[in-house]
Amino acid sequence: LMKIQIITVRGEIQDAFDIHTNLHISDVAFQASFTEAHQYNVFGSSTTQTDVLFVELSSGKVKMVKSLKEPLKPDEWPWNSKNRLIEGSGLFGQYLMTPSKESLFILDGRLNKLNCEITEVERGNTVIWVGEA
Repeated sequence: LMKIQIITVRGEIQDAFDIHTNLHISDVAFQASFTEAHQYNVFGSSTTQTDVLFVELSSGKVKMVKSLKEPLKPDEWPWNSKNRLIEGSGLFGQYLMTPSKESLFILDGRLNKLNCEITEVERGNTVIWVGEA
């Protein structure tokens, strides 16, 4: 269960909506909306599955980016509990990156789909974006 809440301009927290998922979320990344001003989208990677969750926070629209291969098993990444991180390419960037056991995946946040796969990167669970996105 993911609870989405709104913080008003007066600092009050209000419930917006709930998302029921069996993805077992490992990590989330927020990205500014490309279609609505002052709005955000959230992407959530899965601890156990091959899909990434996309949620348009302004409308509650939910979409899955599918078939990103198997993530590392949690015990294969002992440094923290995020065995499949997801990282945005910066404040104004449109791309996100998430690893699998043997690949890195670049997602297009503007189109909410897979952009490309970089193969033969084993245990690539640390991401640093360098340069312009």
